[in-house]
Amino acid sequence: MAEQNQNEKQKNDELRVLYSACVSEIDSFKKQQWQITNYGLLLYAAIVSIAKLLGTLNQVEYFVLFTAAFIIVASGWYLVGVLADSIQVRRKRLTETRKQFTSEFMRAWRYGKTEAEVPDEPEEKLQLLWFFRAVFLVGFGAACWLLVRFACVT
Repeated sequence: MAEQNQNEKQKNDELRVLYSACVSEIDSFKKQQWQITNYGLLLYAAIVSIAKLLGTLNQVEYFVLFTAAFIIVASGWYLVGVLADSIQVRRKRLTETRKQFTSEFMRAWRYGKTEAEVPDEPEEKLQLLWFFRAVFLVGFGAACWLLVRFACVT
């Protein structure tokens, strides 16, 4: 009996640790997505600023700036996608972990509503991947447009 209680306590402790870890990892991944997007926009601004401040650039220098802008959009696209996948994995782990919790916990988690009213479906949760990728594409387009304008002026 004591061994069974010990095993039950260990199981509950493990589930609690897993649940907490998943929640904090999701928070961390979301923050990283925002940071990557913000730094990408800063890098676009730096590229455009270089072209504006230096004034007359040759074709090779403009090519390097266009290439840098492309590298930013490609790497940003990839990184926010990897983080979005990681968020989904953690959300699925949370769902599986909640299946082990008591009905009282689940009732509180659903804020008193039934399972039919508040299903636990990680695929249905809001994802901002499209937003982050759109920001990268718009930034890339704006940076390229400005670089072309600067190149045509000189």
